[in-house]
Amino acid sequence: MAKDTVSEEIMEILRPVLGEELAAAIIEHRKRTLRKPLTAYAARMQAREYLMTGDPVGAAEMQIFRGWQAIKCDWYLKEKAREAGSINSSTRRTAVDAARDFPSGEDHFGDAFWLPGIRRH
Repeated sequence: MAKDTVSEEIMEILRPVLGEELAAAIIEHRKRTLRKPLTAYAARMQAREYLMTGDPVGAAEMQIFRGWQAIKCDWYLKEKAREAGSINSSTRRTAVDAARDFPSGEDHFGDAFWLPGIRRH
């Protein structure tokens, strides 16, 4: 099969899932950046993985951004969960925050859980 025919076949597989520009970017990413050209068979496998993520465009963009040869649905979902966790980490309590919650001033060390009136045995 001619080189142009193979490229067009791959475009026909990826275009409905990713759109013209992103499909071309994925082909280019594999061919020039990774030097591992995409085959039609691999393109069909990738199209299924893109669709399984629920966000094919986001998955393909992540693949390019991270320099990955391919992407699997679970890789994408784990990476998105990790990103969401790092965003939420700013709202997580630190040890310093917890230390500030301990009562200061009065001596409550004889009290259970620093609650006055509840004595430890």
